Amino acid sequence: MTNRILKFRAWDKLAKRFTYPDKGYQGHYVLTLNGEFFNLQNGSGGDEYIVQQFTELYDKNKKPIYEGDRVRFGYTGKVDFFGEVVWLEDRASFGVKTKNAFETFEDLMDYMKYFEVVGNIFQLPCNPDHNGECLVCDCWLSDCVFLRTIGKWEENCTFKYEKTNIPK
Repeated sequence: MTNRILKFRAWDKLAKRFTYPDKGYQGHYVLTLNGEFFNLQNGSGGDEYIVQQFTELYDKNKKPIYEGDRVRFGYTGKVDFFGEVVWLEDRASFGVKTKNAFETFEDLMDYMKYFEVVGNIFQLPCNPDHNGECLVCDCWLSDCVFLRTIGKWEENCTFKYEKTNIPK
């Protein structure tokens, strides 16, 4: 029997940043069995946090892949697809949800060498300046491949993930 690595991160909705309990200060955080996260140091918790689990996989840059990460990958070694890492309860598996499909990591294992974490559901993979141009790739947000394939910008300048029908 292999030992699983159970790691979690929690998105703080108010501070708009992640807390990684496994990176020091383990005694200050509690994760309940029903998935609620509490920060004992400042008394916050419950609905103020969204908990995401580590998939036990790493991208091509050795970055850990968590539930809620946005990844890009290709079957040929080129950047062909963008997707979101999700847990599907009916398959009891982590995988990648693209606009039109869901593939488990088990199905994609041969292509993991092409995976790259480019962001997460709370932070865009791009870093837009005040004019809407990405400071990383020099692309206008209206031309962003990720936004065109996964989601869209709302009028109030917030990102909205478009839910797709995932085959069962």
